[in-house]
Amino acid sequence: MKRYSTQAIVLKSIKYKDSDKIFTLLTKDYGKVSAIARGVRKINSRRSGNLDTLNLISVSFYEDSHDMRSIEEVKTIKSFRNLKKDLEKSTKAYYIVELIHKSVEENEKVEDIFNLALQSLKTLDENKYSGGLIINFFELNLMKILGYQLTLNKCRKCERVLDNSWKKYFFNVDNGSFECEDCTKYGIEVSKGAAIEFLNVFNGKLTKESQEVDKEIDKILKIYISRKLESKFKSLEIGSMI
Repeated sequence: MKRYSTQAIVLKSIKYKDSDKIFTLLTKDYGKVSAIARGVRKINSRRSGNLDTLNLISVSFYEDSHDMRSIEEVKTIKSFRNLKKDLEKSTKAYYIVELIHKSVEENEKVEDIFNLALQSLKTLDENKYSGGLIINFFELNLMKILGYQLTLNKCRKCERVLDNSWKKYFFNVDNGSFECEDCTKYGIEVSKGAAIEFLNVFNGKLTKESQEVDKEIDKILKIYISRKLESKFKSLEIGSMI
């Protein structure tokens, strides 16, 4: 019987049998894993609160001969209470975990994605503003890690550097790139301000922390991600109603 311990972010859970739950966790050392917490739905269970979705936890498993994992011990490292109390922020946080759940394969080691998710959740939890730029920064970097890196600093076709000299700015959601007015055929036109801000976010320059994220950027990223991952996201549907 194999035993191991790691840190993890709780992505989701489903009920199993009378008193158990199966949890999906993004672990630091072993990637996305599923594990049973036996008896966690009982009233006197001490582990249930530690396994709330979004929690950062320290967890130990044992794995039987059939590769079935069971959770032995669990302790909360950080519960992200601030963002959980804020409906808008918590919706964004649930989008982060839903995006990870739908894009990461089981048992694939993805420490870089774990670190990115943890950084994003901590920043959402600690900052006072709504966090739209944080989510876009997360999306851009996740796509890069997954191999869907965007081209935002130049025209993908003629390699003309993106700057203030462009007369018009277009984004091609099929290949994730900007295209200039001379090269585009299918691009979505965006404003000059949005294009420059998009590039700043891509380069990690979150310079508008006190303001809302530009809706053009957010819309483009969501379309691009949905196409690449061939998926829709329930958390976005909830967020649109807030």
